[in-house]
Amino acid sequence: MKVKLIALAVSTLTMSGAWAHGYLIDPPSRAHQCQKGKNQSCGDKSNYEPQSLEQKTGYFDKASTQTGKLASAGLPGYYELDRQSIDSWYKTPMKAGKQTLAWFHTAPHKTTNWRYYITKQDWNPNAPLSRDAFEKTPFCEINGFGAMPGTRVEHECDVPARTGYQLIYSVWQIADTVNSFYHVADVDFGGENTGQVETSDSWAKTLDGQIYGKDLRPGDKVKVRFFQDKSEVLSFATSLTITEELTDKNRWAKALAAAVNENANAELWGFRAGVKDARGEVEPAFGANKIYISSKAGTPDPIRKMKSIAISYEEVVSNTNERIEISSLTTSDVQKGTSTLSFNLWTVGKMSLEAKVYDRVGTVKGYTKMAVDNADQRVSFKLEGVSANEPYTLSVIGSTAEGKVIQPAPQQFTLQAAAGAETDKPASDNAKYDAIFPNNKASYKAGTLVLQPENGKVYQCKPLPYSGYCSQWSPSARQFEPGVGSSWQMAWIEK
Repeated sequence: MKVKLIALAVSTLTMSGAWAHGYLIDPPSRAHQCQKGKNQSCGDKSNYEPQSLEQKTGYFDKASTQTGKLASAGLPGYYELDRQSIDSWYKTPMKAGKQTLAWFHTAPHKTTNWRYYITKQDWNPNAPLSRDAFEKTPFCEINGFGAMPGTRVEHECDVPARTGYQLIYSVWQIADTVNSFYHVADVDFGGENTGQVETSDSWAKTLDGQIYGKDLRPGDKVKVRFFQDKSEVLSFATSLTITEELTDKNRWAKALAAAVNENANAELWGFRAGVKDARGEVEPAFGANKIYISSKAGTPDPIRKMKSIAISYEEVVSNTNERIEISSLTTSDVQKGTSTLSFNLWTVGKMSLEAKVYDRVGTVKGYTKMAVDNADQRVSFKLEGVSANEPYTLSVIGSTAEGKVIQPAPQQFTLQAAAGAETDKPASDNAKYDAIFPNNKASYKAGTLVLQPENGKVYQCKPLPYSGYCSQWSPSARQFEPGVGSSWQMAWIEK
């Protein structure tokens, strides 16, 4: 059966599959912060599949064998999450007492319980993460009663008193399988972990975001941008051109923080880039740097109104000419929820290639991976859990040994039922949204409904001339993100 293709013309598309099954969203887990762009050097699976940290029930309590493997749950593709130091990861502000913690389930399961553990006050944040770093018992345990939870589940928990950098380790134990899901969240209670040093409070407030990112190449440019509630403060934007000495993210982060302090006359305006030491002084440092706002009288009102910073890049374009072309896509008729997808693949260059098929809410229905070198071949793989007369999207992504990504425009298609077969009712018929944000963002137009996993709410893209803002999103430019961006109301309507 020949299938008519509907080409989606996009320059960049990021789609996260949902093989399984859920992740901690409040406070955001380490993997979810990777997906949001606040953590860097996470590995591809953390960026696209934070919901898949699934391991045997009881994994967290095997202290002797799991040291240094708790954040990744010991899963290949997530090992980068096990890197542990005091400045490796973005930290979410946290307070002791009654707090709302939340999980987002991309594929709910019948649930035994959700459990939350916290590190001991005197844990060592620069040592490989071990079970002994955490309290023996959870500070909060929510009974699931074997029931199927909703997409977003919130828990009211009494968070213990702590100071400084701490970790919250959350376990979602499944009732109908032998597995659980494991997520660690990096949080900051304020103050020093030792609790003994008297510090100045003249730099008490910090902006959301950090000066940190990814390794770059000579000639690349990196910029820090400043935002108030609904606008960007262009006058303080500061750029840095990467030299041979500054390709490492820890080095350019320190250099960019120093450039902010010098070029923007930051201290004169009442803010400063760097890391606050035990004496309360802010100086540029290797690793992640923050923007601190002065609490002294006389700090200008526009500075007090600043909310966040974002990092953007202008990267040197490679001269290599790797290519991927897809043609002659066909499928077999749907029988008992399965089909076979086939297409012609033609490539230039040597690369690793992944192909995924998504339904309209971003769930992966088929997957294959292969190594190719100037390929000219037919590719086929099985689709499962599919229905006739529903839209599906084929996404193909190639990556070279040097890390270059080659991604042709995705292809959209529909399936047909076998002759005489009863058409299954699509599971997505009950969905009240077209996509989970930011999946398939290039297709957003006036009227598109998206689910925001950050708060579990649905938003509708505004009519022209505002609909053009709906697809303007990247991990480093989130001002139009529905419900949470600084200018989201310019693009979206809450439903």
